[in-house]
Amino acid sequence: MSAPSRDMAAGAILAKAPVAGLVKTRLVPPLTPDEAASVARACLLDTLRRGPAAVGAAWTLFLDGEADEALRQRAEADVVRILPQGDGDLGMRLEGAFARLRAEGAGRIVAIGADSPTLDPARLAEAFDALRAHDMVIGPAEDGGYYLIGLSVDAGDLFRETPWGTGEVARVAVARAKARGRSIATLPPWYDIDDEATLRRAAREAASAGCRALVAALAPLRETIG
Repeated sequence: MSAPSRDMAAGAILAKAPVAGLVKTRLVPPLTPDEAASVARACLLDTLRRGPAAVGAAWTLFLDGEADEALRQRAEADVVRILPQGDGDLGMRLEGAFARLRAEGAGRIVAIGADSPTLDPARLAEAFDALRAHDMVIGPAEDGGYYLIGLSVDAGDLFRETPWGTGEVARVAVARAKARGRSIATLPPWYDIDDEATLRRAAREAASAGCRALVAALAPLRETIG
């Protein structure tokens, strides 16, 4: 194990393997399970391609499920290693990811999911920069969650007993960090692709955002999503 250093930055992507029936279930209907899985795969592929290239950090994909050959090739091309997620709820998995990277010596760690592929990668660079002067950085999602969270200190109990899946997730994280005297930087809000409205928004923005995989996945779904 290495002592954490703020000079060492690490990124974590937490995502599910894009298996039909297990991902993007809130998009079914109007999509079929296979179509929803195709969208999930595209989101993950674009996140892998666009995110790690934006900052000079060591990236790890913490994957829930098995990586298929296409996913492994994409990760290899982007110099992203793949590790399994731990057990438990999302909070426990986040805590485990941060602990793993911190034990490897990373002093600035930023975690994202794969639900915001249209996010400007410059936000990731901003997050890592913010951690040079702050204990925590958060990118609030428009639905009350967060699309990004980063730490330059131990996570402690930050992710425990969080009301996942509600509009209180970001608020609880900020309140808990403030109660422990943590300094916090906040990024502009963005959105996750998790329902029909956000899928339609992503369809409008994918091309200009450079999300090539998402553009290809949505092309045959234009009539379905409107």
